[in-house]
Amino acid sequence: MNNIGQRIKLIRKTNNMTQIEFSSAMGIAQGTLSEIEAGKAKPSFDMIYEIKKHFDIDLDWLIMGDIYEEHNSIEYELLQKFRNLDPLIRNEVLEFLEFKILRVKKDK
Repeated sequence: MNNIGQRIKLIRKTNNMTQIEFSSAMGIAQGTLSEIEAGKAKPSFDMIYEIKKHFDIDLDWLIMGDIYEEHNSIEYELLQKFRNLDPLIRNEVLEFLEFKILRVKKDK
């Protein structure tokens, strides 16, 4: 995924949003979003900021892409799945992760 438009499209689709819903949330026209996703236009700083704020996206990945994708793709997928969990289950997941981290440290 080598351009910012493709990454924005991935964010939109991961969040199950149409172009109309996403563009409305970002304060831009749907046609502008379509051109950005197609790589025909670049997002403004304001749009990048809104994406970061609204979806809590890593700016390095959003802006730089390929340089960070290999390291962050699993983290991004985990984050998106984590966000879809009920708050009680989120706490259970965090407790499990803490347990696993402590166990790995003991095994070293």
